[in-house]
Amino acid sequence: MRRYFKPVHPGVILKEIIGELGISQARLAHDIGVSPIRISYIINGSRPVTGDIALRIGKYLGQSPQFWMNFQSNYDIQVAQEKIIRKLTGIKPVVVSV
Repeated sequence: MRRYFKPVHPGVILKEIIGELGISQARLAHDIGVSPIRISYIINGSRPVTGDIALRIGKYLGQSPQFWMNFQSNYDIQVAQEKIIRKLTGIKPVVVSV
């Protein structure tokens, strides 16, 4: 039996980290130079972590920007896979003869 886990948006991870550090969304936004609504959208999962945000949050929290981009790309792939899983089964790998 296969278990299904809903994809985790990077905003969920961000919310947990700043919560543990006692940093509000407003303070994070102010300290990294973006609008509070932008942080709110990310935390609520309605906007992605972009390269710009990954650089800012990574610098602020002492992480690499790739840390945040990896979360986002994994989320994007899982969501896309859910949408086209049946179509993927019909795609056969190319066989290259040498």
